[in-house]
Amino acid sequence: MSLFLKFWNLRERFRDVFWRHSRKPEDVKTVLEDLREFCRADVSCVVVAKDGRIDTHATAVAEGRREVYLRIMQQLNLSDEVLNKMKEHEDD
Repeated sequence: MSLFLKFWNLRERFRDVFWRHSRKPEDVKTVLEDLREFCRADVSCVVVAKDGRIDTHATAVAEGRREVYLRIMQQLNLSDEVLNKMKEHEDD
């Protein structure tokens, strides 16, 4: 697949999910997979510069991206059980 088609299709999946409110699992999966890669969710956020030193600014940016991705996943995976426990503690 050409780079053009890859990004055309990806753009459409993002639009489907965020603008058109698609609930198709394949659309959501595509978007989350792209965000996981972009946000470096599965790899270290440490960025090493060409001179071999850690680039603290780029590392901070990468960690910020990762934090947003983890927040999205945390909310998507928040169980009813945990929410009900929160509600019980509020009612006390």
